[in-house]
Amino acid sequence: MSSSDSDQDIISEEREDHNDGERTAIREELSSLSFEELQKLKERIGAKVYKEALFGKDVKKKNSTPKVFKRENKNRPREMSSKKPVPMVLDVPKVKKQEVRDPRFDPLCGEFDKKQFSENYNFLSDMRMKDIKAIRAELKETSDPEKQRQLRRLLQRLNDQHKATKRKKIEDIAAVKDKNQVVQQFREGRQPHFKNKSELRVEALVKQYEDLKKEGTGRIQRHLKRRQQKLKKRSHKAPTGVS
Repeated sequence: MSSSDSDQDIISEEREDHNDGERTAIREELSSLSFEELQKLKERIGAKVYKEALFGKDVKKKNSTPKVFKRENKNRPREMSSKKPVPMVLDVPKVKKQEVRDPRFDPLCGEFDKKQFSENYNFLSDMRMKDIKAIRAELKETSDPEKQRQLRRLLQRLNDQHKATKRKKIEDIAAVKDKNQVVQQFREGRQPHFKNKSELRVEALVKQYEDLKKEGTGRIQRHLKRRQQKLKKRSHKAPTGVS
């Protein structure tokens, strides 16, 4: 070590001793002041100068290397520094929007073909008939009144569904036949006759009567009796005029 370096160290030590002596004197002088007087002194000279007078300047060297935040477990979220400001717009990965298509209104799914649809699901009628036969067999074997009532109700619902499907199929065939007749009349240069709702309803009743007639007279009587009961209930429900 050179003589100049040793002189500088001696001078710095003397300065530190002098500063320590001054701080000691200031502390002794401030210790005699009241709390209110200390607060006024602090407000007058500032908090920074006040702390330096009492405790001296902070000579700690700041660590130039940034702190490395590590995770104890890789599955935990990474710890971030609170001094780094959070961006206003977060970098969120874009998620591809799932496109939902409704086949009823999507041209890519094609047009609805009513005839093709009924043909594709025609097997449901066969399954319904098998269920009807199974329920009838179970109804003959059971003796529980509550079970019989449930089976009869289920059997009636399946029979009504089967009849409605059968009737709808007959109506569709008749509608196609009428449409072909209208087209043929147009081709022949004649004025076609378009049937209204009342004519179609009469034809449907005639067709239904003919089908019941084939099944037997008793079936027609039961059908007419049920129809009379329905009309009677409808007349009771109809609102009466105020006299």
